[in-house]
Amino acid sequence: MTSYPGRASARHHARRLLRATVYCFNVHTILLCLLACSSCFAAQMLGLKYNVEFSLLALGITFPVTFNITQAFTRRERALMTIAEIKASIIALYWQHRDWAQDEGFPQSLGNNRRPWAVEFANVAMEFLTQLQAFMATTGGYESLSEVRLEAKKRTTLRLLVNDTTLRPDLESITASFIQREESIHLPGYEHLLAAYRCLSQISAMNEYLTMKAKYLRGGEGGMSRTAQYLRYCIAQMEQLRMIKIYRTPFMLRYCCSVLIHLGALTLGPYFQHVAVCDFDSEFAYIGCPAPYLMACIYGVICMLLLNVQAASEMPFDMTGIDDVFLELTNEFGDILELSPLGPINDSGRCFDIIKDPKTTAAAAAATAGQAGVLAP
Repeated sequence: MTSYPGRASARHHARRLLRATVYCFNVHTILLCLLACSSCFAAQMLGLKYNVEFSLLALGITFPVTFNITQAFTRRERALMTIAEIKASIIALYWQHRDWAQDEGFPQSLGNNRRPWAVEFANVAMEFLTQLQAFMATTGGYESLSEVRLEAKKRTTLRLLVNDTTLRPDLESITASFIQREESIHLPGYEHLLAAYRCLSQISAMNEYLTMKAKYLRGGEGGMSRTAQYLRYCIAQMEQLRMIKIYRTPFMLRYCCSVLIHLGALTLGPYFQHVAVCDFDSEFAYIGCPAPYLMACIYGVICMLLLNVQAASEMPFDMTGIDDVFLELTNEFGDILELSPLGPINDSGRCFDIIKDPKTTAAAAAATAGQAGVLAP
């Protein structure tokens, strides 16, 4: 059957609307709406009504959630920029090691991804990207450094009851035990982070080998210092990704918002009975005016939509959510390795002859000095 772009676009648009509808009215949302409607029904049966300024309630509940969503997407955008930078740094390092090493066949071997030194560096770079990707995507019981410190602190729940949120040791005598407990709780993927650092250490050693392979005696000659510069970029960018992963949006605020939303659905029934009034004769058996129930459902749908977006955007690296950052660093770097040169350079490498043969270089220098002596008065 012939597929027409217009029909395919309409079908895809309809599927998007269907998915969005299901996303809004999922099981959790329906349960919250039922809880809010149950509160309305109980208030009607008991004759309970009260009036408050709803803007204060809405601001106090929805503003923290929207704040967390904004901060989560800010972290996501920063992570995307950092991932692009670390990919550019490792590719630049690879091309330096591939083209600057004056091994056998140089300079005709420029751009050859099958050179032994290029293959050796590519293996280390691939391992680094694999370990970095595994570190960012690994999840576990502790979702942030804040929760790790809460776990290390003793009797945290009782202290929160009296608004004691300090996580430092109470006495100097227990400082060592607190730090020991804190350091013993590693965040998920810590072993992958150490493996990535081992790869960077190997790259640092290979940079020193490249200095000799490029026929330079000191690291700063001929632009060789750029290898250390790109290595430093890789380290800094990896640490930026680590900070984004372990330091998230306020830990307690996210869960407090969820608690308040569910408590609001349970306690706002009398308020909905007070403000939602039917202007027409629409009394139904048992429930009476349906307006309070409609208002309760609107409250449940909006609040749960915000909570779902917040939960989906909080950890964008585990590659399980709709809007997550899907890391394909290893595969994308592998695609770069498969690229072949566009064609041979017309110069055929003759411009390298003067530095390729030391005798030629010495002869050229002697000839230049002789000509200078003849032309001198």
